[in-house]
Amino acid sequence: MEFSLKDLFLKGGNFMWPLLILAFITVLIVLERSVYYAFRRYRLSKAIRALHQEKTSRSNPISQVGFVFINATSDGEEHTLNVSEREVSRVIRQHERGLRVLALIASISPLIGLLGTVWGMVIAFSKIAKLGENVTPADFADGIWTGLLTTVAGLLVAIPAMAMARIFEARVDKLVHDLNELTSHLREHFFAK
Repeated sequence: MEFSLKDLFLKGGNFMWPLLILAFITVLIVLERSVYYAFRRYRLSKAIRALHQEKTSRSNPISQVGFVFINATSDGEEHTLNVSEREVSRVIRQHERGLRVLALIASISPLIGLLGTVWGMVIAFSKIAKLGENVTPADFADGIWTGLLTTVAGLLVAIPAMAMARIFEARVDKLVHDLNELTSHLREHFFAK
């Protein structure tokens, strides 16, 4: 027995629609974040060298934060640290955009699949109750089949969403580490007494 993807989708019932929407949102976020990260260079050592040569790169967020730090040094250490902290927050927010949505999708997709499974079991047992003693396995297999399809669909949405959220979060964590190291280096360079 062969089924097309469309047949499987329709057989999964109404719970497949929210899963399809979540899959679409996941693809959009992953593509957007992949392109966003692809156009940014994260090289701490190059950023520090460029800053010492008074050059900045728009594609390197580390360099951007350093440039903001250096431009604020004439107003004192406290002001410089406040300004650079705001810039770091702005950069981190830009890099984290969409990651919480991916994590949410990874969390709720299996639950929607499970809800579909429970609903399929309700349908199956409803048929059993209606048929009474004349029940055959084929009579309630349809409900179980529907339920299992939604579980599979929920997992097929959740696994890639979770994997990509973790990959992107690791990139943001490394950026945070590098920005802290940069700030420490620049603070030592400009304000060491």
